[in-house]
Amino acid sequence: MKIKEKKMNYKVLVVGGGSIGKRHIRNLKSIKFDSKNIHCVEPRKDRVEELNQLGIESTYEDVRNALKHNDYDFSILCSPTIFHIEQAIDLAKKGINIFIEKPLSADLNKIDDLLSIIKENNVKVGIAYVFRFSPLIDKVKELIDKNHIGKLLYFRGEFSEYLPDFHPYEDYRTFYMAKKELGGGSILDQSHIMDLAYYLFGEFKSVFAFNSKVSNLEINVDDMSEMILETKNGLHGTVHTDIIGRSHKKELEIKGELGNIFVNFYQNTVSVYSASDKSLTSYNKFEKDFNVNYILELKNFIMYCQGKEEIRTSLEDSINIMKLIFAAKKSHNSGQREVL
Repeated sequence: MKIKEKKMNYKVLVVGGGSIGKRHIRNLKSIKFDSKNIHCVEPRKDRVEELNQLGIESTYEDVRNALKHNDYDFSILCSPTIFHIEQAIDLAKKGINIFIEKPLSADLNKIDDLLSIIKENNVKVGIAYVFRFSPLIDKVKELIDKNHIGKLLYFRGEFSEYLPDFHPYEDYRTFYMAKKELGGGSILDQSHIMDLAYYLFGEFKSVFAFNSKVSNLEINVDDMSEMILETKNGLHGTVHTDIIGRSHKKELEIKGELGNIFVNFYQNTVSVYSASDKSLTSYNKFEKDFNVNYILELKNFIMYCQGKEEIRTSLEDSINIMKLIFAAKKSHNSGQREVL
């Protein structure tokens, strides 16, 4: 549904009042959304109290109850992964545009139903792969497009964090990331790095993967994955994710015939090695507040709903990321390379 520009007087439904839901609410307010126009679905009473402190007075226990009380211009899905598709279907039936936190879902069982309803009701959908909005990635795309390292030969990506550090203010065992039944696990939640590979290098052709639990963390999900990837244009690479790393890493390295590009998200730097003169050039004058990227993705989605911009993080792209994840899991079980 195309929405008209109304100086941010849109009525928004935020589904999920956890940490990312509250971040989106704060960001909506920072771009001049009135608290009275921000509604939230959150069943937990402690989180409702936190939402009240943010000025959010209209809260509901579930999506269907929220839909009975109001019409909304768009929604932001921040609930546990396992609920995304069902909730998106309910919203799409009402013609409400949907911004979905990554990953899209824990499975694709009802994705065809969602796609049909979205098309029927002209619903616009975006996916919150926020690293696409990082100025570091903008720089990487610029370097690749200008052929700074020549023909690309190989890439390596790693996202490594320690699960108890995600939300140190709460018991990690209660976090949805720790629970299979809520769509948790490393390979799903840390799919940012697979999305960046897709965004920079194109569609995937095949994957060979290991995806398992190797730590003593009290969780029932995978805590690490290792993937060997091939893209449809013949580029090879590896991607590693884990939630056991005590020294956190978010890095991407790209090797080309003329040099290398190295991205360190924690250090906020992009470094380029040039083989011709054996020089190393570092770029580090980037915005340091990562929250700016969350605001950029939100603005992009709003402009998309207004018909003023293309969405940078499409539903189609996120479906392809999910297909990669499921192929990786299948590869782990079969011990074979899986073709997508």
